Amino acid sequence: MFRVSRRIDYGVQLMIALAQTEAERPVPTAVLAEKLHIPLPFLHQIGRSLIQSGYIRATPGPRGGLRLKQSPENISLLQIIEALEGPMRIVPESNGNGMMTREVWAELQEKVVAALASIRLSELAKKAPQGALLSVESINMAERNN
Repeated sequence: MFRVSRRIDYGVQLMIALAQTEAERPVPTAVLAEKLHIPLPFLHQIGRSLIQSGYIRATPGPRGGLRLKQSPENISLLQIIEALEGPMRIVPESNGNGMMTREVWAELQEKVVAALASIRLSELAKKAPQGALLSVESINMAERNN
């Protein structure tokens, strides 16, 4: 069974939220964790992977937080997934058995990778429910409460 891990699900949610953010300034991680219902330590782990991959940047300090480092049009769903869990792999390890099915899995992998690479963060952000999740007002209010 193929499954999307919690790490990938939360990472995609984080990236969509950052892509939808109206503010040019960083969004505090505590605000992101609360609004997205992601445990803060897990959000930090996910954020670290995305920072190391060059998709987001962190700004320290009282007005610090996370923001996109690249345009959402330049980030694919495949890039987010691979930043969080490594290269996409469907083809089983070769052990001498199953050579007849290996070709099927290789073809499936090519199609899945191509599909994920074609989906842009900007598209996901447009399709996701908007609302006041990370509006300038909600960020300001959260900063005042902290």
